[in-house]
This record gives sequence, C-alpha cells and structure tokens, in this order.
Amino acid sequence: MDDYYVEPIVIISDALTPPTPSADMWENRKNAYFMYNTPDAPTCSIVVTGYNRLNKTKYCVECILKYTQDIDYELILVDNGSDDGTLEFFQSVQYKNKKIIRVTQNRGTFLPFKYYFNIFKGKYLINISNDIYVTRNWLSNLLKCYRSDPKIGFIEPVSSNVSNLQEVDLGFSDFDDMQKKAAEFNKSSPAKWEERMRLISAINFFSRDVLDNVGINDAAYLHDFSEDDLCARIRRMGYKLVLCRDTWICHDHDFRNMEDKDPSAFQASLERGRAVYREKYYGIDPWDDINNFEMTLLAPLDSVRLLKSVKALTVDVRCGTPALEIRNRLKRRGITDVVSYAFTTDAKYFLDLQTVCAEVKCDRIDFIQQHYANNTFDIVVIGEPINTYPTPISLLQNLYGLLKPGGVLLFKVRNTDNYGTFLRSIGMDVPSDPDLPSNTPLKEVLECLRLFGANDCAISAELENLSEADQKFLFDKLKAANSNANKETLNQLCIKNYCVRAIRR
Repeated sequence: MDDYYVEPIVIISDALTPPTPSADMWENRKNAYFMYNTPDAPTCSIVVTGYNRLNKTKYCVECILKYTQDIDYELILVDNGSDDGTLEFFQSVQYKNKKIIRVTQNRGTFLPFKYYFNIFKGKYLINISNDIYVTRNWLSNLLKCYRSDPKIGFIEPVSSNVSNLQEVDLGFSDFDDMQKKAAEFNKSSPAKWEERMRLISAINFFSRDVLDNVGINDAAYLHDFSEDDLCARIRRMGYKLVLCRDTWICHDHDFRNMEDKDPSAFQASLERGRAVYREKYYGIDPWDDINNFEMTLLAPLDSVRLLKSVKALTVDVRCGTPALEIRNRLKRRGITDVVSYAFTTDAKYFLDLQTVCAEVKCDRIDFIQQHYANNTFDIVVIGEPINTYPTPISLLQNLYGLLKPGGVLLFKVRNTDNYGTFLRSIGMDVPSDPDLPSNTPLKEVLECLRLFGANDCAISAELENLSEADQKFLFDKLKAANSNANKETLNQLCIKNYCVRAIRR
C-alpha cells in the first residue's frame, strides 16, 4: 500500500435533498440547514453550564426537568471546572437524552461553547447558566415567538436581576410563590413582543441556521460586551432581536451588589470590552449610542391621539433605539402599522439605522427638507437637543412643517442655566457642556412654536444623574451664594434637558 495513503472522510449524502433556491434569503438559510436535518433531531438542545454553586445548579436543572414537558429536547450538562460535586450531580440527573461535558479547569465559557457548538443536535440551541430558573410555559412561549417570523434571530424573556429595561419584579416571597406567579404571568401574547437593538442575555436562544450564518462569540472580547457584539452581528445579518414580555424566568444573581465579582476587576473588564467594541465598529459606543431609550422624550406617545397607520421620522437618534421605542410604545396601544424613517447627520450610524428603519437618509441638517415633503409624518422626533444645532429655530420650523395636521413633534432643549453654569459663576473650575448648546431660552422656543401654529405644547424635565452627595454639595454652595435658595432652585439646576411635545394644528 502507498505510504501516503490515508482513509478518506466519507460524507454520506445519498438521502439528502438539495435545498430549493428562493428569492427570500431567510428561507434559503433555513432550507440549507434543514437539508441536513435528521429524523431523530430534537426540537431543542438545552445546555446548562455549571461552575460550583451546586445548590443553584440543582434547582436550575430541577426547573428544566419540571417545566419543559411539552417540547422534546436533549440536555447537555457542562461542568466548567467545578470542585463541589457538580459532575456527580450531573451523572445522577434522571434524563435519558443527556450528554455531559467535563472541563478540568475553568477557562471561561468560550471553551465549552466551542465544543458543544459542534455536537448539539437540536433545531434550536438554548444556553442556560446555573443561576437561571425557568418557569411554566417558558420554552413553548419562546418558540412561538421565534417561529412567528423568519427574520427573528435572537430572543430573550424578561427576568429578575437584569438591566437594559428587561427586568420585571414579580414580588415573590419564595421559590414556590415565584413559580405560581410566573405561571400566571407566562401567557403567550404577540402584543408583548418588542424588537430591540440590544439584548442582555439571561439565556441564549438561537436557531441553528442563525448560528451557522452569524457565528459564535468574537474572541476579541474576553468577557464583557461579547453579547453586545453578537447582537450587532445578528442585526447586521438582517435578523431581528425580540424581547418577549410574555415570558418570565428567574435570574438568581444580585449583579447590582457585585455578587461573586471583584468591583475593580469588573470595571476594568467593562472598560476593555467597551473599547474593543468602539474599535471594531468604528467609533460606535455600545452604551451611549444604543441605550438611548429616551424614556422622558417619548413618554407622550403613550397618550397622544394618533391614527391606526403611522409614519414616524426620527432625526439624529444615533443607532436607532428611539425608532424601535416608538414602535414598541404604539404596539402596546394596538397601533401596529408603523413605518419608521430615519435621518442622520453622522454617517457612522447609517448601517445600524438601516437594520431597524424602512428608509435612512444621511446629510447635513440644513438639507433635511430636500429629502422629505411637508405634511408627511404623524410623528417627528429629534434625538439631540435643538439648541445644539447652528440654527435651532429654523430647524424647529422645518421639523414642524414636516408634520401632518395633528402630528406630534418631540424634541429637547438643553438647559443652559444648569448646575455647571452656576458653579462656574462662583469661580469653580467646571468643564463646559461639550455639546456647546446655544443659550436659547425655553420660553422663546415655545413662543416660536405658537407662531408656527402649535397650540398644544407640554413640557417635562430630564434630570442630570447626580448622586445624593453631589446634590447636597450643590445645595450647600447654592445656599452660601443665595440664602433664599430652596429645593425648587436646586431642582432647576439639576435639569439637563427640557423635553417638549408639540401638536401641529
């Protein structure tokens, strides 16, 4: 026999049917996967990763076995270097379709993920850490959402102990009470599905074709912001991220008080991961440019009168979270026919805006009227304060003109008589506002709106994020400068932006 002969790797393809080409790219992606689907493939592969905390691991697995009765799944149990009997517990778990992976030393979650990524058999892959406790109907509810739209690529339930406006407090007294309240909460409702720019992972839920096309974690992120990066890649592949507000699970981890974390090491990891994200995405910040929910600015949309079909224009809303928030708020009111348009003056946001808006324009703010006709939109929102632009009143008039009669204009006015101005006036070295807002009084802005024809305006305040200690320091300085100063004076200084709602007559 030839010394160079090797036994070939044989791929048995006799029974496989090539996928039928389609003009729909999402259908092509799914068809390519299903060509390799086997009759015995379970619907889901559920992966539980445990690293010590054995009591949590036991309850995590117990909940999966008890509350996942209606879906066929394989259970992959990963002992990521534990020394507390986790491996022995996994061996004792009474579930036939299970696999166990043992990592001798914890080297992060990426190592076992790369392994089970290649061996899982399910149509969907669900990653669960050992401090997650699932609840009744959790998986069936999530599958209903995922299967409802081929463009959905990543979903999350709401939970306890999570940021990013994904937290729901069920107010339970113990785990039995938690499960009772969760069972009542978990009633499938498409009206409660919200599209997001970014999701924090209580669990990871993917279909196989999404993983095949998007890939696994970027190793550039050793810890923090890897899931932010994954969300960006999923969106840029044309998929949607959806928060399922009809499904609640428990996250038994007090992240706000740094449970199991060293605060200084955690902060350093955040800073490194954030810097990697900015470098990878050419200056886009994963917090400032994506977490701008504009809660105060958009609040009037919960009550203003609107038609059942809405055209909304967002101007300079960075990557686009406010455009999604408009749709999500209106969806809660039963208004689902919403078409989103975006105008940006910064080209770095163009691609991300395209992932969530029907049409995106990028140009100088002076040319906005060349792109849109007057009397076009039901809603116009501008994300940056109006007085940070060169000609704020002219811009305001242009935006107002884009509204249909009865349309809603939402904008901000930066408060230039804030605490920074006061502290500089008494000789303290305080940096100026980096946005360089013009001193355009709110009273003047409102008067201009009346001249344009707006006869229905409302104002709310967006406050600076000052600690109690900073507020006390500021109030002491205020009293020293003016003995008649009171809490109302302090509150005025703590206003960052005035948020204005105007209705076109």
